[in-house]
Amino acid sequence: MANGVMTPAAGGANCDELNAAITRLQEELALERAKNEVLLEQCLKTEDALADKDVEGFADVIPNDDRAFWRGQLLENRESAVGILNRMRERAKPAGDGKPAGAASQPQPLHNRAAAKPAVAEKGGAGGVDRAAKLRNRAQEIARRDGCSFTAAFRLAEQEIVG
Repeated sequence: MANGVMTPAAGGANCDELNAAITRLQEELALERAKNEVLLEQCLKTEDALADKDVEGFADVIPNDDRAFWRGQLLENRESAVGILNRMRERAKPAGDGKPAGAASQPQPLHNRAAAKPAVAEKGGAGGVDRAAKLRNRAQEIARRDGCSFTAAFRLAEQEIVG
């Protein structure tokens, strides 16, 4: 380079052409970097949305206080975090009763009234307690015999015992 002017390179290439090619390549590189920044931003938004969706999907096992922690775990290593949350969900399920999944479950009564022993009136107690026990026991017998409601059977038992 003599006096600030570039001279042709040893291969005979023109410096102006090289400078133009370099400028064009720099512009193309800047354009590609801008595209990459846009794609990276879109990727980050998608990851954030997916993490938020996963946190909502596991709301049954993630307490509200721990949402930020699990969101970070889902962003850092989604596969591992989802695996742990699925195991937590499985452990939180009530123990199976031997029925296949999807089988309709019948609610179980807290106790079996049919097997319950009737209350025995206290000897020498107040007359009202003895009468009430007799009424209840007779109403249960009538309800079983006639297949009617306990209320209807109780009314019949009252008529029998009073009358």
